[in-house]
Formats: sequence, structure tokens, C-alpha cells
Amino acid sequence: IGHEVFFTPEAIAINKARLAHLASLDLDLQEKKVLEVGGGMGLHTDFFEKLGCNVLFTDARADNVNYVKARYPRRKTDILNLDIESDLRGLGMFDVIYCYGTLYHLSKPEKALKTLAKICREKILIETCVALGNEDEVYFVEELSENPNQSIRGVGCRPTRTWVMKRLKEYFGYAYTAITQPRYPDFESDWANPKPQKLYRAIFIGSKQPLLNSKLSDVLLDKTPQIRIKE
Repeated sequence: IGHEVFFTPEAIAINKARLAHLASLDLDLQEKKVLEVGGGMGLHTDFFEKLGCNVLFTDARADNVNYVKARYPRRKTDILNLDIESDLRGLGMFDVIYCYGTLYHLSKPEKALKTLAKICREKILIETCVALGNEDEVYFVEELSENPNQSIRGVGCRPTRTWVMKRLKEYFGYAYTAITQPRYPDFESDWANPKPQKLYRAIFIGSKQPLLNSKLSDVLLDKTPQIRIKE
């Protein structure tokens, strides 16, 4: 299994939906210092570069980081395994931590959030697979460690939405979920009556300051309709 897994039609479609949705949230992201974690092939980094951000791209896999170094030689890169690292202060402080498609590949998701909160000045942006239900729980799953877009340890997780909100509030101070979702099948729009599918995804923001933003909710919602992507 090689880097082609990042460039399948499905991968391209979900990335397009994720970034179109992120742009719709009206968050203050201009000219920020950004830490991108679990960045894979660096296919999201351009979103922040276009906003004038100073981005440090990281991934747990040296092969992925080396690919980004070769393809985008001007980018700042580092290897960062969130299941192992416990003190990230050597990286510096960041305004924004970008954690899309990463949390659910971790075997120690709470430790990762606690660690990242210590180097975050403003907010963390999270897109993750979640488990259904309202319990404060995280469930662990096997992943293929040889697949470069899955857990390097072979263990991932599926936290409930409640778990994510509670951990973000605990470590960042304020927790929000998006009132809309990216327009892609994995993103559930009716949590009270979810459709049967393999994966359920959702968007969250943890913040060090309260956010007054009509696109966000500080309580979980049953209805989170998908937005339409503007071409």
C-alpha cells in the first residue's frame, strides 16, 4: 500500500468537502501560526498558505514527511507522532492546530489533546470519525499499520461526540461543534436517526477563548445538515 491511497477519487472528494466546509465557518484564520498534525501528503496545507499563514506540517510517518519535503521544498516539516510525544514545547506556540483526519488514528487521543492544548494559543480544528451514542466514551479499533493513511501503531479510536466536546472543554476551555457538516456521505446530518454506514464523521473546534460565531454550537445538535460546495 503506497501513497496512492491519498489520491483516490474518494480521498479527493472528502478533502474538497472538508476544506469547502472549513471556509464556510467564518473562523479567524488569516495570517496565523499553524501546526498541522497528521498531515499525510500535505494536501490541506495550501488552504492555510493562501490565508497568509505560517504553517508547520507534521506527520507521524517519515515517508509521508519526506514526500512533502520533496514535493513542496519550501514548506516547514517535522515528524510528530502524537501517540508518543508528551512535550511539544520545543516546537513553539501556535495560534491554530489543524487536526483533520488524525484523531481517530490515535491510540491515545486524550493524551494528544492534552499535549496539543499546551502549545495552542487560540484554537484547534478537528475533523474525526466518531462513534454513535451520547455516552462519554471512546472505543478502540484495529487499523492497518502498513497503510500510510492509517494508524502507525495499528490502533485507532472512535470517540463519541460527547467525549470530544468534553475533552475539548477540559483542555482548551471552550468546545464547539459545527452546525453544518461537509457535503460527503460520512458526515451525518441526523444524529437522532443516523443512516446505516461504516463511518460517521463530525467537525469540532476547541478554543482558548469564547467564540461568538453563528456557524458553531457549544452544545451537540441532533440536526447538522450538509452544506453545498460552491464550485
